[in-house]
Amino acid sequence: MSTRCCIGIDWGTHSSKICVADPGEKYLVAPLLSSDLLRQGDCLVFSPAGHSNEEDVVRRLKRDLIEHSLSIPFWGKDDRPDSGTSLGEAVVFSLTCLIAEGRRLASARGARDFTETEVGFSFPNWLAEETRQAAIAVTSFCQAVQAAVHIAVEERTEDLPAAGVPFPIRRLKESVAAAMGAVSDGKKRQLTMESANQTAFRLASRGPEWRFIVESGAAGLPYLRGMKFHQRPGIAGLAKLLVVDAGAGSTDVGYMLKTSHIETGKPAFYYLPPASSFPEAGNALTGEIVKYYRAQNKPVTWTEAEAQKTSQTAWHKLPFVQLWIRHICDHVAQYVQGVPDERWLPFPVTLHLVVTGGSSLVPGLKEALQESVIGALRSRGFAERTCNAVDVVDRYEPRFTFRVEAEVARRAVCFGAADPDKPGFRYTAKMDPPAQPVRMVQRRWV
Repeated sequence: MSTRCCIGIDWGTHSSKICVADPGEKYLVAPLLSSDLLRQGDCLVFSPAGHSNEEDVVRRLKRDLIEHSLSIPFWGKDDRPDSGTSLGEAVVFSLTCLIAEGRRLASARGARDFTETEVGFSFPNWLAEETRQAAIAVTSFCQAVQAAVHIAVEERTEDLPAAGVPFPIRRLKESVAAAMGAVSDGKKRQLTMESANQTAFRLASRGPEWRFIVESGAAGLPYLRGMKFHQRPGIAGLAKLLVVDAGAGSTDVGYMLKTSHIETGKPAFYYLPPASSFPEAGNALTGEIVKYYRAQNKPVTWTEAEAQKTSQTAWHKLPFVQLWIRHICDHVAQYVQGVPDERWLPFPVTLHLVVTGGSSLVPGLKEALQESVIGALRSRGFAERTCNAVDVVDRYEPRFTFRVEAEVARRAVCFGAADPDKPGFRYTAKMDPPAQPVRMVQRRWV
């Protein structure tokens, strides 16, 4: 385990989360921040507080990063009309604000030297997509992180941009240009699924180390560490976890394992290839809610629709909501049908299902996902006791000090990004079947 303070950053499409884990694995969290930008004259504001005209808000930067990676240069010279910057500059600004907030939070936890901390960034499941579009987005994101870290290190704390505070666009452009001129080319160390959380990055001059961890893995890791082993004949200990991170811009799905060494009892943590990022997520449902009420001549704002999305009312039984749930369930079922684990997935030990992210609170989603996962396991021909052993996790580790599980679910990714031992969470491409079938010792009654 690391002896340093670890900052976890989850830059989301809709909201961003920050937490700090100290060497004693106690977590300090920052308030939820909006990922929106707002241009005010010659200034840009990250996570703006109440604003009258929602059409002035810059949203979906994270989705723009991958959706337009082939058509719009990330570091283009032509400024976006909404932000007054290139997409790259807007992303760097957002990340710099989050790093600065994390730096202040770490200082409150007692970390006096920012250069002695470790910063963990959650990485979208783009790494699972072997496409040119995804590869360009990965490189762009890595370059933006590197530039943001450089700015956070070189600038004085009081000069760094802060959430809710206007920051001159001219100063932003100057800082990004200086950072890009000073840092090395991000293409030299292209991330892969295997190297994502194993590789430590550091600026050539000074500053903290930073690492990446795929979002589905980050969302599940806090739960996986706290899970108890299932003791069964033939194995020392095993816990299986399927995580569905239903965020705003994408739904990320991953499967992971916690096993125990048969002699030492020491736990080991693994994650298998996650699903590609699925664009059907919270924003899609929020947009449908806005259309639904406007069609009834009852216009609602985006913010009001967001609040309605997770409310416990009968609206969630409407056809468009059920269709949204069905799309996510179908995506998860397809993933489960192809999970390359022929060793432990068929084993009759509970498969824990964790649903995280802000959209995890949509009524009926968890129950529908459980049924879909059971159906997917049956389609693989597994024994009925394996198929039925799918348990939705509605509990959490007390060390997170939240009164309700929903607060942990929203922040699960940033908790995983702040994990002090990210390199101990290892990637494996597949789990082959055992050389000899595991023999189950059963008691017979005569």
